[in-house]
Amino acid sequence: MDDSKRAELDRRTMDSLGDEKVWRIDAYEGCGPVTMNLQLPTVTITDSEARFIVISPRQASLVSSRLESINDWLQYGEEDDRAEK
Repeated sequence: MDDSKRAELDRRTMDSLGDEKVWRIDAYEGCGPVTMNLQLPTVTITDSEARFIVISPRQASLVSSRLESINDWLQYGEEDDRAEK
């Protein structure tokens, strides 16, 4: 498949998806709530003080992987080799 056909297929796929998806993570252990907002083509993560960062589509899978690593570390105390020192 050439690049122009692939780009057209990607565009049609994106058009068929919903415009926005929001996940809210409740406050926990003294930390305020967090909101993750997926509004194609970006993901915005907002903390309880309304500070936010924008993540590109290419970064989304990396962010997911890092969040999973953080969860494992918090739950099991395992050292995360991939974490920045």
